[in-house]
Amino acid sequence: MGYEICDMNTSEGRAKVEAYEAAKAEKVKSGQQLYAKIKRTSKYYGQGEPGALFPVYVEAIDYAEGYAVQGGPGGQYRLKDVNLFIVGDGREMRIA
Repeated sequence: MGYEICDMNTSEGRAKVEAYEAAKAEKVKSGQQLYAKIKRTSKYYGQGEPGALFPVYVEAIDYAEGYAVQGGPGGQYRLKDVNLFIVGDGREMRIA
């Protein structure tokens, strides 16, 4: 995975970011929907409503920060900062 710098002052840059965000949103919707809650022990706890589930997808990465969970109020989280869930029959089921 690499980085791309987009100039948001150009229509081309804005279009690239819009396409990236749309692709990210589609990944969240496809397959078994995963959800996350930010752990109380995380420095990110308090972003959004505490204890609230938010839709995410997990992305394989290889850079030092380890942000693998995409979605939610902060946009991305390390696996150590969240608990993952699926929701079925109206129940939250934590993925260990």
